[in-house]
Amino acid sequence: MRRIMALVAGFLVLAGCGAGAAPAAPPPPVSAVVESDEFNATDVMFLQMSVSHHRAGLEIVRLAEDGALRADVKTLAAAIKVTQLSEVDSMTKWLADWRQPESAGDNPELHAGHGGDHSTSPEAIAELAATAPAEFEKAFLNLLIGHQHNAVAIAKLEKEGGVNPQAKHLAERIFESRTAQIAQMLGYLD
Repeated sequence: MRRIMALVAGFLVLAGCGAGAAPAAPPPPVSAVVESDEFNATDVMFLQMSVSHHRAGLEIVRLAEDGALRADVKTLAAAIKVTQLSEVDSMTKWLADWRQPESAGDNPELHAGHGGDHSTSPEAIAELAATAPAEFEKAFLNLLIGHQHNAVAIAKLEKEGGVNPQAKHLAERIFESRTAQIAQMLGYLD
């Protein structure tokens, strides 16, 4: 049921929820992806980075629940929350099935080979939480745009170097949906 809700929310986000941006063609349905236990180091790195990244994103969108935001921004944040919770469930399951840890650790040198650490810092999230109500929406959108841009960068790594069909399909969904979300949020800032 969570997967269905996540897909519905994802399609609503892709549809632009009134942002005026042309929606991207949706990736193939989950049922069309051939499951495989084959994986490589890129697949593992993508999932490990994405789990951490999604959890930070969940902290950001949870701030929208009580933050001073327009209804359409709150709706987008709620859709992101549903989608990312479902994606974290899938990613942690795959890592467990592959007998891989959920995290590669916090050593910055681990990220040197793929363009650096793509996470949003706890300090940036705390700064957003402390933002005055009059400035909250703009700060929220700016932080979330940057955060989702990093998700696109992580997904691109998987699209280019991964071998697991499920992980590659997830990367494609993340790439498409986060790109659409960024366009939608940029429209909210106008």
